[in-house]
Amino acid sequence: MITASRRTLLAGVALAGLSGCASNNSAIADPIDHYVAAFYYAYPIYEFARTAWASAGPSAQRPVNRFNQIMHRRTLTDHTGRNITTPNNDTVYSSARLDLTNGPLLAEFPTLEDRYFSVAFMNAYTDNFAYVGTRATNGVGGRALIVGPRWEGVAPDGVRVIRSQTDDVWMLARILVEGPEDLPAANAAQDHIRFLEVPDAAPLPVRPTSSDDLENFLAVANAMLARAPLTDPVGRRAAQFADTGLRAGDIDAWASISQAQRDCWTSAAARAMETLRGGFTLRGQTIAGWHYPPPGVGAPGDADDVRAAVALSGLAALEAVEATYARADDDNNGEPLNGARAYTLTIPANVPAGAFWSLSMYQLESDGRLFFTQNPLQRFAIGDRTTGLRPNADGSYTIALQHAQPADTSNWLPTPAGPFVVTFRIYLPQPPILTGDWRLPAVTRVA
Repeated sequence: MITASRRTLLAGVALAGLSGCASNNSAIADPIDHYVAAFYYAYPIYEFARTAWASAGPSAQRPVNRFNQIMHRRTLTDHTGRNITTPNNDTVYSSARLDLTNGPLLAEFPTLEDRYFSVAFMNAYTDNFAYVGTRATNGVGGRALIVGPRWEGVAPDGVRVIRSQTDDVWMLARILVEGPEDLPAANAAQDHIRFLEVPDAAPLPVRPTSSDDLENFLAVANAMLARAPLTDPVGRRAAQFADTGLRAGDIDAWASISQAQRDCWTSAAARAMETLRGGFTLRGQTIAGWHYPPPGVGAPGDADDVRAAVALSGLAALEAVEATYARADDDNNGEPLNGARAYTLTIPANVPAGAFWSLSMYQLESDGRLFFTQNPLQRFAIGDRTTGLRPNADGSYTIALQHAQPADTSNWLPTPAGPFVVTFRIYLPQPPILTGDWRLPAVTRVA
């Protein structure tokens, strides 16, 4: 049994240890806050590296890496897709993890005038920095030279230059599928995404494992920072955290920092992850139980907490002008959504979407990640292209959100048995969405 005086002594020891946290900013009252800020800065970079290694890095099963290779997902993502959190069930994906360390990559993209598509380019900070597609290039493709920040060459005539702030890039293409019968046409469009000239890859010197392993976390983040010149606004901020051990190229930083600093990292990581599990609620707007994204999702800026929240619960999210996401965790009573109960959601008529809209159902994992869950209809989303969806007299749609199968399944979006989250996606949102004049009603509990 620990006595009150013993608790006081232990608390004093803990505070004494934490007081050893180094900080470049003497105005910070709580030294742990500095390490929380460092964690927010590094976490997206780490998740970029971890997911890149998972999809393209060498392994026992795949001794040769797949960087600078296109990987097509030929079917819509279902409950078996668990590499990337919060996938959509509306588009097929074509993905490539690019390593531009040894030079640029020449790519070719299709021209699609009658089908929504976007090819987004994301740097190692997880910021989208360029697009090809329906909105960005009026559906016109063509050739593009993807180059790193240090490249100083000249592109061939007629070839667009797409310049990244980092040598590590994620190219992610989304191509709309109107329904199962439309898959062959969507797959044919995927085949027109080609790499014509590719550089040799130079994978990281340290393999990412888990952000829970703070030694690995710091080593991977530092290895990634060494691969960028850190001259852009986001990269320059890395210098603010050098005193924590976050230093470009120092993959042995954990061994060089004090035990007090390690304790600070442990406390800061726990605090930061607890906050991050709130997902898009960070500085976002919450109306009728729906969390609308804060400014800066998917875009360059100084909101490292937002960038980190997206890395956890919506990695590879597009910028708001391309797609807007709203997430509901709670019902009209403020209670967490759970498959033990039944709900309805009425989607207003004439959703202001320039391309399409959909409502996706996700099982909420204990670590905050979101994935589809198996169900009798194999229906993971419902939207304006869902066959047999029945409108109300006014053009709205009332969707049944429940685990048990109803007699009429036309408007049923099956829930998992336990905690769940729904995400509403609007691709090419129109002004009422972007200005906040159009909002969804609450998810209503009915049983």
